[in-house]
Amino acid sequence: MPGIEIQPLEDEHLAAAAALLADRHSRHRQAEALLPEFSDFRAQLQRDLDHEQAGGVVALSGDKVVALLIGRVEEDPLLGDRRAIVDFAGCAAAEGQGETIRDLYAALAARWVAAGATRHLALIPASDEALMDPWLRLAFGVQYVWAVRETAAMKPVEADVEIRAGKPDDLELVAQLDRSLYEHQAGPPSFSGLAIPSDEEFRADWSDLWDDPELYTHFVAERAGRPVGHLVLFRRPTGDLRVPNSNIDLSHAATLPAARRSGVSLALTGHALTWAHEHGFRSMTTDWRSVNLLSARYWPRRGFRPTYYRLYRALP
Repeated sequence: MPGIEIQPLEDEHLAAAAALLADRHSRHRQAEALLPEFSDFRAQLQRDLDHEQAGGVVALSGDKVVALLIGRVEEDPLLGDRRAIVDFAGCAAAEGQGETIRDLYAALAARWVAAGATRHLALIPASDEALMDPWLRLAFGVQYVWAVRETAAMKPVEADVEIRAGKPDDLELVAQLDRSLYEHQAGPPSFSGLAIPSDEEFRADWSDLWDDPELYTHFVAERAGRPVGHLVLFRRPTGDLRVPNSNIDLSHAATLPAARRSGVSLALTGHALTWAHEHGFRSMTTDWRSVNLLSARYWPRRGFRPTYYRLYRALP
């Protein structure tokens, strides 16, 4: 871009880069007050740079930093290949300088491809249209959504279900529900590309769900004495630009296919929001694949507001 110089992100740039990130997050919190409040944005940059195979670049106009980009190459255990990711603190630009993001991406993407990473992801504030625009013009699209809402005492849903605490005896149910979610997301229009694990692998993945009640809270919905769905809450660690304090994460929810659209998920969600409110949690986060039509339509209707989009590009 004329008048712009691209340089590696060095210690001498960190203060100015942190100021850009602080401005971005301030605008973001004006759009969504539940986002966490921070004062040390240099630490957020360092958090992203401390990953193995991480690196950054900045755009300079004269001697002024006007944009930054930090990314890393990592192994993807689900797909068995390498991907590159720009994390929550990895992208910011001064007002009117969004176009420079495309130059910064060109500089970093060359390294990523040379390292064998041809799938690229960028986590961008959902409300920041000026920052989103250059990514869309780099052939990225929205793949994943992170969202938040307030907890609240909800009116019970009449769905002919009873909700109880989960227990280790529910392992087979949980494995079955997770399988149903994998199968749903493997089909159109999601086409996840993920191999569906075996029943033994599903059971192994979930076998420790009940080991630490301070970390996970599990609810099961029953109809006529038969389990039809579940929901898992997780005390997700704070410290990044997404997870608020006094927050609990709705990390997994699923209903058996035969019971979908009968109020099971409504009852579970209302129960979880009420439980979280009564236990002192101020907010609840969740996330979904934007191409999972059931999730993408359901969660916003439950009051969850997008905070970040995961933008995705796969090179030919």
